[in-house]
Amino acid sequence: DRELKEAGDAMVGEALIRPSNRSCDSLAIHWMVRPGCIKVIEVHEEDKDTDASIGNRLIIKKEVYGSIDELLGRYIAPMNDRVEEIQHHRKFTDKLEDELDTQLYDMKKANPNGVFYFICWSESYPGYISLRFIMSRTARNHTIGISPEGFAWNGKTFNNLDKLLNEFKKNPSGARTPQHRSSSNSSALSMSSSMSTSRQSTGVRTDDTSRQSRSRWGPAAMPPVPVTASRWGNMPPPPAGPPPSFARPDGAPPIFGYRPPPPPGAPPGFRQ
Repeated sequence: DRELKEAGDAMVGEALIRPSNRSCDSLAIHWMVRPGCIKVIEVHEEDKDTDASIGNRLIIKKEVYGSIDELLGRYIAPMNDRVEEIQHHRKFTDKLEDELDTQLYDMKKANPNGVFYFICWSESYPGYISLRFIMSRTARNHTIGISPEGFAWNGKTFNNLDKLLNEFKKNPSGARTPQHRSSSNSSALSMSSSMSTSRQSTGVRTDDTSRQSRSRWGPAAMPPVPVTASRWGNMPPPPAGPPPSFARPDGAPPIFGYRPPPPPGAPPGFRQ
């Protein structure tokens, strides 16, 4: 670290690779992000020919590199490109965090309805940037990571800084909805839907159907009753209820107590 710092601006963007003091199977990359700021990156070694040789597989956060040259080309070079993008961005200011917060307070005092934000280097985390903003009365900040793929914030990686700032404008607090809650709500909704379907199939009126009937437009119209084929053909079926009574013909004896006369020559007491 002392060698890099003594070299000054000439070593900005350069990286020194040395054995790590954390493990015998690790390397440490000392990358000079900007003057006076050095970030140490741990590299895990695998598939070593000898204990003194460098591993044939160099791993940084699950990304595998086949050699030191590949690591410098695919990791350090893109990181330097990200630094260039930050320093040339319109919202970047090369100030200390406290100085930038003071500037935000002054801008808010001059324009209370405005929302102001800037980015600067993080003083607590080397190789990170700080997104500082003020919406009401207190200045707040988000820490943004840098990777070869882009800028990491709120669990996402953006391939350029403008996309990250656009996402920040939509969600300044950076609050994330837990995934397990949404999945549990969807499962509970599906269970409720299946229970409602099973109840409707058994003929039991559910709360959903009762809510639908209470409409500000009045009760829902009943569906038309389907017309089925009748054994009476095209003629309408007879009316419901007992059959009508028909009048007896004139001169006919009463229906009760009537007996036909006995045939001629029948013995006494004969009944048909």
